[in-house]
Formats: sequence, structure tokens, C-alpha cells
Amino acid sequence: MKLALPTTGSRTSRARTIVAVLATAMVSTGLLPGTDGPAQALEPVATGYPVGDFETGTVPEGWSVTAAAPSRAVVSTGVAFSGKRALFVEDTSSTSAVTARRKFAVVGGVEYHAQAYVFTKSGLQSLGLKFYDASGRVVGSASTPTTGARMIWSRVETRAVAPSTATTASIDIATSSATLSQAWWDGVGVIRPDLPNGGFEATSTSVSVPGWTVSAPSGTSAVISTAQARTGRRSLLLTDASSTAGVSATSSAVPVFPGVTHSLRVWVRPTSGAFVATVRFLDAARHVVRSERVDIRKGLLAWGLVTKQLTAPSTALTATVEISSASTSRGAAAFDTIDLRPAIGAGVHTFAAGASTRPVDAFSNTNVVDGMVVNGRAKLMAVVSGSPAEFQVVDIETGRVDSRFPLGGMKISFAITKGRDGRVYIGGNDGHLWQWTPGATVIKDLGRATAKATTVWDVEVAGDGKIWGVTYPASELWSYDPSAGTLRNYGTLSAAHQYARSLALDSRYAWVGLGSENPVIMRVTLANPTERVLVALPKPVVAGNIADIESLGRYLEVWTPAGRTPGGATVTSERRLYDTTLKSWNVSSNLAMQRPSTLDSRGYFYYFRYKELWAVSSADGTMTSRGKIVSGPGRDRFPLKATLGGVAGEWLLTYDTDGTVAAVNLGTLSERSYTVKFAATKMRIKSLGTGSSTLYVGGYGGSSLAVLDPDMTSRQQYPRVPFAAGVIGEVEGTINHGAYQYLGTYTGGQIFRFDTTKPWVDGSNPKMVASLGGSYQQDRPLAWATSGSRVFFGTIPKYGILSGAMGIFDSDSTTPRIVNAPVKDQSVVALAASGRVVYGGTSRWGGLGATPTQASAKVFAWDATTNKKLWEVAPVPGAQAFGAVTIGPQGSLWAAYGSAVVELDPATGAVKRQVVLQPATASTSSAAVLRNADLAWVGGLLYLTSGGKVYTFDPATLRVDVPVESGVSTPQMVVQPGRFYVPFETTLREYVVR
Repeated sequence: MKLALPTTGSRTSRARTIVAVLATAMVSTGLLPGTDGPAQALEPVATGYPVGDFETGTVPEGWSVTAAAPSRAVVSTGVAFSGKRALFVEDTSSTSAVTARRKFAVVGGVEYHAQAYVFTKSGLQSLGLKFYDASGRVVGSASTPTTGARMIWSRVETRAVAPSTATTASIDIATSSATLSQAWWDGVGVIRPDLPNGGFEATSTSVSVPGWTVSAPSGTSAVISTAQARTGRRSLLLTDASSTAGVSATSSAVPVFPGVTHSLRVWVRPTSGAFVATVRFLDAARHVVRSERVDIRKGLLAWGLVTKQLTAPSTALTATVEISSASTSRGAAAFDTIDLRPAIGAGVHTFAAGASTRPVDAFSNTNVVDGMVVNGRAKLMAVVSGSPAEFQVVDIETGRVDSRFPLGGMKISFAITKGRDGRVYIGGNDGHLWQWTPGATVIKDLGRATAKATTVWDVEVAGDGKIWGVTYPASELWSYDPSAGTLRNYGTLSAAHQYARSLALDSRYAWVGLGSENPVIMRVTLANPTERVLVALPKPVVAGNIADIESLGRYLEVWTPAGRTPGGATVTSERRLYDTTLKSWNVSSNLAMQRPSTLDSRGYFYYFRYKELWAVSSADGTMTSRGKIVSGPGRDRFPLKATLGGVAGEWLLTYDTDGTVAAVNLGTLSERSYTVKFAATKMRIKSLGTGSSTLYVGGYGGSSLAVLDPDMTSRQQYPRVPFAAGVIGEVEGTINHGAYQYLGTYTGGQIFRFDTTKPWVDGSNPKMVASLGGSYQQDRPLAWATSGSRVFFGTIPKYGILSGAMGIFDSDSTTPRIVNAPVKDQSVVALAASGRVVYGGTSRWGGLGATPTQASAKVFAWDATTNKKLWEVAPVPGAQAFGAVTIGPQGSLWAAYGSAVVELDPATGAVKRQVVLQPATASTSSAAVLRNADLAWVGGLLYLTSGGKVYTFDPATLRVDVPVESGVSTPQMVVQPGRFYVPFETTLREYVVR
């Protein structure tokens, strides 16, 4: 973004007024917060040397350039940090370097700090200080490399003490002679951050403390004393014997870098009483823009060091330090070596890719299975969840997988149907329709079902051979004509519903299950899809999805959602039959707890009941026992005309998730049993956390968890038996607390506690200790934190519900206390805890399909002891989600919204500063934003993952790096000293930090 420089008449004036532009540009390019008034930044050094704003001409004024053409260092427009221009340094040679240099006068023995902001396109460059004696000989130097982070502004700082013989110095922007590079430089400046007479060695006969302003009313004094000294021979002695007034000494102003953290250091030797240091940051007009109070408390009669990290406001140019007695305290203390200068920060780090593994492949997870005959052989077909998901065909009698077809970007599917053209049609969470011709060695992507579609939830075949489907979002209905090869969109069925979740077709109508707010069935006339009629559920609920509808002659089989009625009553999920002729839910042949089979060739559907097979006429609902059988109902059941074991006939097949296939001959009731195994796929990593000395990695698409050692050389896969009673579900989040590992799983907001000192036993260890699906309407426990004996978790609610919840375990032997809706109509997607207070980040979105009511996501604080909310703020208007919160080493609370962070006062929630590491691109998407970031503090660096990248940010120095530039598939990470881990779809990668 380009910002105009204020109109001024001279270079000197412009050097001063650049400060009014720089911080505003910092906002636009992503480093400092905006302010309502003019922002301030750099100023000239004491010699009057102008800063590097590069706003005049095309040649860098006052700089000397060394570059062998076509390499160059020129002023350019198009990219700038302050004003409209920057210095573009391009090195096209692998044998000679480019240097841009500007000199200024220095004093030997004094420390100088140089800073610049750099926008790198490629390669590495450096910012340096070089010192010269009177003859021009180099007597000292220091330099700091750029981070190499591409297409993002980062601050670079270098510092050095001028050698005693130095008389001049230069700022050097330089490339390497061995590598190529391109970068824009702006906001270049130097300060000499020496607090005047901070060691109190200078004396004067005219003033009591040279360089300091003293206020010493009657009964107090402020003098330079030789009685005590931490260094040198003298110190400042403050004495307060007054009960009504205090004594103070205020330094002259020292230059500071705006937006940068500075270290205050005060040596003190108290004799009695209490004292305070107050740092006042000043803008260009010498107005105070922020005051920071630091209590001075050290042991009596001994020298002690008081230190504090203080961040200069974005408008600050200078600062003063005041030392004073507490207003109500008498006392005396000596002070020495007082200093305020830019903090060193975390230093320069490098990052390198380490080990990697594909950890999660627990089992072949399918959501729907169907059957068909290919070349005379009975087959089962299904989509196995994974990354990518795979369409697989398995031979029933041999149990072997015949065909495997990766499905592009699809991870999971609920939609398979057999067309009247003999082909198979598949839909899933990539929004595309896929087609497979039996016997073919390839599968065909027919394209996105609609322009808006992200998930194809159901597909069915009509009598005329057309394939009909429903999608999310926008609850769209569409069809595909196999003969013409064309897709047709009939538009949004209901503006009040995002989900068209299920579909059934009869000869006249399409029946569509709409949700997730106020779920209802819509009847659509096939001949005229604009004719639409709503059918209410037998027990209407305020939120949920109708996960299954099947046409069974005159009846619809409907899986009604659990939830709450408008009156607040709890409703359980059921399998219901709806009579489309009588328009009634009162069907006597219904079995509420079992999904019936699809229709056989005679128009019957089947239930399994007490080891007896029951047939129901789809014409009139008559229910008849067909006789005793041994086979169970399985998960999926459907008739298939095929030859099994040499016997041709119509068989009722059932499939269970353990691979058991039961076949009942509908003519003779003879039974057969087979075992088939779909091939396991690698699963996309959904969640990532740490154990006491392990990594926990959850997969997307079912109950799958891998536990790895930090070197990723060994792993354990859980659960042992997927879908067994009491086992974990799909892991949303996890945290370690001593001997216990807590796991939050989907669906139903189930919380498990694993005693890691004992073996994993499915159904008992880990033990389910809470289920929030029924009473609290919660689904996804993804946010976790611990403090002391407590463990906290936060949740996203069920489909169609807005308010999340927060759980508090007071110990590892208790069940959780539940705080319902700690923030109105928002999910709790991030937590951090300190002492008795837990801090939360929210998403303005709730369960999928629910329409947000709140304009901005929130950050809040909750006292776990009093069970009361301390504060709630919306730090960034319009923020969709604060996907991560963490507490920094200096005690500040940090919250991330995408690739930007905001620093908050943990006591009040007040914003201290906002840092946009990567400006967000404009988006018109209406998709829900839930957990959009992750944060971690290690080694003085703030690690942030968002938008497929990993950033590191040093809040003290504003140095930004991008160790991972793309490919991070889920905004979660584990950061440990010396390394971090991030997911790339199915792969977990380690990066080594040096």
C-alpha cells in the first residue's frame, strides 16, 4: 500500500515528518497498530543525519552505491513502507555484491542502534554498521541478516559500540557476493540510546543532578553522592523524610524506536521506604503518549537490579525516566546505571526441515456401503475416508480389494448411488460429482456440482436416469443428465437453511432434508422444481440435520435429529417412517431404532428383530415375518441379485464396520457369512498436541489417534477396535496434565481421560468422563488449557446451534463444571490459563449451518474460582475468530485472528498493540471461520500458524520470519525448544530451530 508523504518544504522537515507516515504505513503493511491521529516513527540521530526515507528522486540521496550493472540499488515506487518510495536493492551477480552506504558522525565508546524495514522478494541481504577512524580506516563493524521471509515486511536491527578511535560510521545495506537477491528497504534510521548521565558520574556546581530535572520539596533531597556506587564513583541519592510530599528526578529524553520493546534497567540500593520508576514515552511534540510505572522493590542495604520490558507506542520518538519516592512512603535509596534502550530480543534464528512421517492410518473408515455385480461377481463398493479419500471395490467372496481410485481433494463421503446407465456416482466434501464405469481402470471427475458447493451430501437416481443431488452451503438442489453430460442447478431451496443434507426420490418428488437451523423436509416436484412444500418433523427441533432420507414406495424412511424443541424439551434421534399418501408420521410398521433396508425387486423393505427377518410392503405397510435367521442387521443393509457360493438369487446383504458381510437368500432364507476388508488409507491430520513426552495426532474422518515419540520413529495407533462401545471418536483437541491425557472428541462433545501410567484399553482407559451432546448441545471440544490442578476445555456446538461452552475440571478425579455460553452466541475455540483465570478466544460462528448474530469475535477472561466472567472485549471489529490465545513471557495476553495478533492487558482486556504479520486478502466467502490460528511462545519468539504458513515474530524487535511459506493444512502446531511440528495433510513434519 502506498501512502503520501505530508507536504513539506525541505529535506530536513521531511526527515522529521516521515514519523507521521511510518506507523500508518506499518499498519497497511502489517507491523504496527493504527491510531486515530497521525502516527509517528523514526527521527534523525543527534548529528542531524536524515533517516532513510528515500522519498526524493530516483537516486538514494546522500547514499553511495557500489553495484556492477545490471545489479543496482535505486529508489523505486510500487513497494514502500513509509511514504511512496523505497530503496530497491537487486543483486544479479554470483561474484560481486551490492552495497548502499551512508555515513554519519559518532562518538567513540557509545552504542549505536540501526534499524530498517525490509520486504524481501528473494535471497538474503543485511543491515550493518561500520566504524571508521579519522584516517578512514575500518575499526569495527556489525551486521544482521534479513530473515529471508518473502513478500512480507520485517524489521531488521543491528547494534554496536563505536570503538574508542572511531569518528564516523556508516549504515550499510549489503548483499552477498555469492548469492542473488532482491529486496526493498525503507524506514532506515539510527539512534544513540544513551540516557544522559544515567551513571551519575557527571557533576555540576549549578545543578544538583546534571541531565536530570529534580523535584525536591522541603524534607526531601536528590543529590549525587559518593557514599555508594554500583559502578564508577557516584550514584543518585534520593531521600524522602516528608509525610506530605515526594522526591523525584527525571532524566532528559532519550531516543527510542517506535513500536519496539525497550529494556529498562535500574540499579538500586534501598536504605528504607518504597520507590517507583516511571517511563514516559513522548511523541514529536513532546507530548506524553504512554506512561509505564515500575515498582522498585529490592532488599535493603544491598545493590539490586530492577528490569522491565516496555514497548514504545507507535507514536513515540523519545522517552524519559523518572525515579521517585512513593507518595505515602518515607525512605532513602541510592540509584546507579539507569538505562533504557531497545531490547535485544530473541536474536537471529534459522529453520531447517527435519524428519517427517504419515502417522494416521488407523482403519478403513467408511460411511456408506452399497453392492453391485461386476462381471458376474458380487462386489461391495464404498468411499474410504482419507487424504485423499478412495473409492474402493471389494469382491465379497474373496474379501479382496479389486480397485482403488483416489478422489482428488475429497476426504470423506456419504453419497453413493448406482445409475440406470450401470455407472456409479459419488459425492463428498470436495463439492464434486464423480463417475465410475464398472471394470474401468480410471474414475471420472464430472466437476463441481454447483459453483457454491463445497460438499455433496447425497445423490440419488431418478426413473428417467438423471442423477439428483443436494449440497452445502446454500442448500442447493441440482441434477446431472448422463446422456447429455450436463449439470443443472435448481438453486437454493431455502434461504433459511444452509444444509441440504439428505435426499430421496420417488416417481414425482424429490424429498430433501434441510438444516441445520429449524430442520425440516422439503418436497420438490421433479417436473417443476419451483413447486416446493414443507413437511414438518414429528418432533420439531430448533437445530440439527436430517442425516438420512430414503424412498421406500409410499413411505419415506427419515432419520430425525436429536435436539431441543422450541419449548426447550429434549428430543432423541429416531428412525421414522413417513406415509407420503396419508401425510402421516403414524406408521405402525416403523422400528424407531433401526434403519430399514432398501427395496427388493418385489417392493419390500426389511427389518431385523429378535433374530427374525421382517418384510414390510412398500405399497401398504403390511409387516410380515419371513422367519428366523442368525444374521444380525449390520450397519448397512440392501438387496442384491447375485450369485454367492454358487447359488443365484436375490440376497439381503448386511455390512458391519468390522468387515463382516452377512447374506440372507430372500427366497430360501439360507445364510452365508463373509469377511471383507477395505484398504486403509492415510488420514488427513485434524488435531495435534503433546503428551508428557509424546505427540498426539488425530485423524480426520473417524476415530483415529496416533501417539508418537518426539523423533517420530515409533508410534501407537488407537483405538484398537473402531466403533466399539465406549471408544474415542474423532479427536478435536487434546492436552496433557500430569499422568493424564485429556481427549476431546466429535461427535457429541465427548471428553475422555487417559491414565498414561496404565495400558490403553478400548472402552475403559481412556474413560469417558463427560458427554456434552445431549444436555448442552455441544459437538467439538477443541480448545484446551491447564493451570495448577485445573484443566479447561472449550467447545463448538452442534449443527445449527450458536453458543459454545467451557468446561472446568477442578482436579483429575472430578467431572467437569460446565459454563454454558460464556460468550453469547459464540463458540469457544481457544483457551489459555494462568493461576485461577482462564482466557478464551471465540468465533462468531457456531455449529455449521447456524447464522451468526454477533458482529465480531471476542476475547474473554473467566475466574475459575468464583465462576464469574471478569471481562469480555472485541479487540478487532469484524474479526471472525480469535483462533488462538496465549500468555507471553512478559505477562501479556496475545490473541490471534488469522495471520494477525493483538496484545492485550490480561487484567482488563485493553489493547496494547496490534501486529498484522500478513495482510488478509479480501474475501467474499460466507464460510464459517472457527479455529483459524495457533500460537506458541518458545525462546522469546511468538510462533503463529495460519493460512498455510508458519510465522515467527519477535515482539521485542519486530523481526518477522516465515519458516514455512505454504502447505500447512490445519492451523495447529507443537512447538518445543529447538524444533516444531506442523501438519501437511497426511504428513507430520518436524522443523529444526537453530
